[in-house]
Amino acid sequence: MIAARWVDRLEEGLAALVLAAMVTLAFANVLTRYLLHYPLAASHEIIVNAFVWLTLIGIAIGLREGGEGAHIRFVAATEFLPEPLRRGAVVFGFVVTAGLFAVLAWLSYYQLADDLLLGMTSPALGWPNWMYTGPTPVLSAWVAVRALLGAAAVWRRG
Repeated sequence: MIAARWVDRLEEGLAALVLAAMVTLAFANVLTRYLLHYPLAASHEIIVNAFVWLTLIGIAIGLREGGEGAHIRFVAATEFLPEPLRRGAVVFGFVVTAGLFAVLAWLSYYQLADDLLLGMTSPALGWPNWMYTGPTPVLSAWVAVRALLGAAAVWRRG
């Protein structure tokens, strides 16, 4: 249980760190644009990629919250079902989510491999693209793990 709380705090801390960096960079961009009349054009490149990472972290956090995850789902189709069927439908939703993000992890891994193989660089900063694509397969796989953990938790509660 202590390990689970540690991982939860790590997720939340990482989300806060990414969000703080995005806000700071966006604010710096606004300041330089209006005070110095020279925007930080490359900030957009970093913020957009960080938004993808933050979205994946947020999905993982949402999947672990509450008894059945905190994400919006179509409960009208399941709330009138008998308990075993309702629980099965929720587990099915978690498993489908896990499958979707496992596929995303797999495909984004190949994108990362291509970026490394081809030496792709970003347009604004000229940084290696793997710096942007590297976290995506890891975070996508983590979302898949969180979804499977959610499915197991709902199934065990039955």
